[in-house]
Amino acid sequence: MAQPIHAYEEIPFRQFILFIKSHNKQIEENINIYLNLEPFILEPERKMIQSLLDSFLLFLSAPNIEDIRDTYEKHLDTWLQSHLPILNVNHFSMFRLIFEKAIVTLMVNLKHAQTISILMFLLSIFSHLIHSYNKWVDDEPGQHSKTIQENAELKRLQLLDQLDELLINSAGFKDFAFILKKCEEFFNYKRCVFYAYIPWSNQLYGTIGSELPKDQSMRGPTQLEAIHGVQFQKTGIFKGSP
Repeated sequence: MAQPIHAYEEIPFRQFILFIKSHNKQIEENINIYLNLEPFILEPERKMIQSLLDSFLLFLSAPNIEDIRDTYEKHLDTWLQSHLPILNVNHFSMFRLIFEKAIVTLMVNLKHAQTISILMFLLSIFSHLIHSYNKWVDDEPGQHSKTIQENAELKRLQLLDQLDELLINSAGFKDFAFILKKCEEFFNYKRCVFYAYIPWSNQLYGTIGSELPKDQSMRGPTQLEAIHGVQFQKTGIFKGSP
């Protein structure tokens, strides 16, 4: 015959936070003890899990955090998202296990009247974190690719803005060598060269670049489709070498 579930008094977020703050030092000591005693954690992982535990305890002990009782789950998600780059399943599992051990040990030593209520609230917090973590891990490949593309596009637009500003503020041909050097800096090119275009012979030759004699010796028929650069009107072609 199944045993009945014992009723317990639920506590609000504010009361749970006040308990954590009141025993912050003991919780931190318990965390360090269990982290150092755990035999299955390699040293690099130990530092990573230590960082997660310290950050989470700091989050729960932040000033006025008890006032966010109506939105605390959103704040939990924000904390978790900020640590996703260093999280994996093993780190997350060990982080949760050690934090729970620290709290359970404290409750046993205190013989607190609301032990079950506090532990159940802690489990509800981790239940929410696990749900959010699994959701983000499942969505991560596509979202990660999208984020990379968006960041690359943003960087490209920022570089084009820098180039526009450079050209607007330049004094024309006299600043052309300076413009080439700035383009090397903007676009991470090893060297930039400007080729003059001779329309009647359909040829190019180097006129401005970091190695002028070598650039001036570059002559030949144009193959515009093979040149990766920007054509300035019809007077020349700028080419950057990545």
